[in-house]
Amino acid sequence: MTPRSHRAAAGATLPASPTPHELVVFPELALLAALQQLLGLTTLTLAAIHPDDVFVCSRLRPLDLRAALADQIIELGACLARAATCYRVAAIDSIYVPDTDDIPF
Repeated sequence: MTPRSHRAAAGATLPASPTPHELVVFPELALLAALQQLLGLTTLTLAAIHPDDVFVCSRLRPLDLRAALADQIIELGACLARAATCYRVAAIDSIYVPDTDDIPF
């Protein structure tokens, strides 16, 4: 096990880009890293366009449909980003953590 896998297993922040070795074993990690960056940019853009005070609903100012949908995209994007991180951690762990199910004979 490497120090990097210890950090991943402990829940530490992963580097933005997978290592070349990780990409050889799991090329899909490149797309997941790109997806996470795009989700981050999307969240920042939607939050800038629809600041928090837009989400306040009152009789004088009803909730804007676009703001409500932006909020939903941000929430679902956060769930997707967490799932992508979990996938990446599991993939990296499978590279560096020895398989304990194998019984040497």
